[in-house]
Amino acid sequence: MFRVLHIDLSTGISRFHTFPGRDDVLGGSGLAALLFAEFGSAERPARHPSQPIIFAIGPLTGRFPMMSKVVCGFKSPYHEQYTESHAGGRLGMSLARCGLDALVFTGAAAECSIARIDASGAQCTVAPEFRGKDLFATERMLHARLGADAGRASLCTLGPAAENGSTFGCVTVDTYRHFGRLGAGTALAAKRLKAFAVVGQKSIELPKTQAYKSTYRELAKTVANSSKTAKYRGPGTAGIVESINALGALPWRNLEESADTGAERITGAALLESVFAEKRACSGCTAGCIHLAHVKRPFGASPADPRLISYDYEHIFALGSMLGVTDPHDVMGLILSVERQGLDIMSAGVVLAWATEAMEKGIVTEAETGLPLAFGRADLYAQAIDRLGAGETPFYQALGRGAAYAAKQYGGEDFTCVLGQEMAGYATGEVFFAAQSLNFRHSHLDNLCYCYDYEFFERDPNVAVSVLLQDERMRTLVNCMVGCMFGRKIYTSDVFAQCLDLVGFGGIADGLEEKAAEVQKLRWRTRFETGYQPHRIKIPKRFTEVVTARGPIDPEYMEAVRLAYADAILEMCGARELRSGQARGLRLTMPASG
Repeated sequence: MFRVLHIDLSTGISRFHTFPGRDDVLGGSGLAALLFAEFGSAERPARHPSQPIIFAIGPLTGRFPMMSKVVCGFKSPYHEQYTESHAGGRLGMSLARCGLDALVFTGAAAECSIARIDASGAQCTVAPEFRGKDLFATERMLHARLGADAGRASLCTLGPAAENGSTFGCVTVDTYRHFGRLGAGTALAAKRLKAFAVVGQKSIELPKTQAYKSTYRELAKTVANSSKTAKYRGPGTAGIVESINALGALPWRNLEESADTGAERITGAALLESVFAEKRACSGCTAGCIHLAHVKRPFGASPADPRLISYDYEHIFALGSMLGVTDPHDVMGLILSVERQGLDIMSAGVVLAWATEAMEKGIVTEAETGLPLAFGRADLYAQAIDRLGAGETPFYQALGRGAAYAAKQYGGEDFTCVLGQEMAGYATGEVFFAAQSLNFRHSHLDNLCYCYDYEFFERDPNVAVSVLLQDERMRTLVNCMVGCMFGRKIYTSDVFAQCLDLVGFGGIADGLEEKAAEVQKLRWRTRFETGYQPHRIKIPKRFTEVVTARGPIDPEYMEAVRLAYADAILEMCGARELRSGQARGLRLTMPASG
């Protein structure tokens, strides 16, 4: 049975529930979809008080290395459809040490509030002094409130951007990890919950068998030393900057180009020399992929700013190459500025890149931006980030709803770099552009679309789509466990089955791939119920103008992949019913809560 804590923020009352269904949905992504069916509404808007925000872990959390992620399931204020966002840090371990499989928030507090969750339930406290505080000040204040419990707690905080209505406000976990994409923080801010802490009080029961101990040690050793995780341990994800740029696939200046000699200053190796400070890891992980940097050139420093800031490839793309900023100290300063506001890094960089090109083309002027935005001008971008987080003017309010929305208001839709949401940093080709525009989270991590164009390239659109959906199925299994995607080559379905058996979940280990396929369908059906229509999604013109190492983009092939992908998703979920608008009849019957 799943054990779930439901917190009604309208009343401050929390209750424990038990739900059957582990054999069907496993945990993580599957559990989040199950709980959305129980607590959520397909019809009501994302910010309606009744809508749930769900944080779910898996059966292996805290029991094996890299099983350290948490799935956040919610109806997105960005596109008003069901989605997920994933984050690491200490949260997964803390939930497991509370004896929980999931945490569900519904309702809305009367005013700005915070919450403390532990094994006995939740305490919700009105905290108007937290309202409007930047993210780091919020974290420090929450840490102080916890007192002696702070050392065993996971802290989840919002910045002012989510409170001010940006649809891509994020939830920051333990300073360095994020539920970033598609507005998890904005959904939480609508409930007037500024921050919450999960205090893990219990010990996780671990088997005392020799088989468990030896398997754990072997996996920990593999994660710490294997070539399969070497790039994450070394320069980190920023290590791919050089190779992506060499492929002609690194977006520069709002994707006006896809390669530039300026990349040499912001490669993973260059950052190790110029800004790198130390590495850290999520709880229970031996990879240590979190790279932290000194910020020697902060913009508008605050007393609450942390000593170090984390960086990844996505940060370097979004606030570096996409904005034409190549000074590593400037990039770190911009990261700090975005983090203070609690904005999704990728969306923030891409909307500012669009705004800059819109200024170059005369579509918007300084009357709208308040600043003479220009590629490479980090000082101006830092000021724009503050205005974006504050929603200072109608223009920045529009930007806070995404580049596509802003372009509809002001013009410039042809050069919006939006693939369902603001693009990830892989201008690799037709399959990536088509896939990110349509896949479940509009994320480069949903399947191998970001490397298909080079590593698996096959001209037949149906072959590409088949490979993408099969890979998504295996990633769905990882997201049910809930493991880090960096360990997907280590944790095969057979390894997962072995691990489940060793910790007493052998009964659910049979047919894992088939169960993952069912969860894959459940997630998609849940999204379709909330209004997803893949055939209506269009790829902006800018993506047809890209030139990669394989040559110019072929728009006809890209469109063929997009249509084949849309058809395949519909077919997987029940094409006839979905096309006739009867998606609500597809909801699986959910077990009653106990």
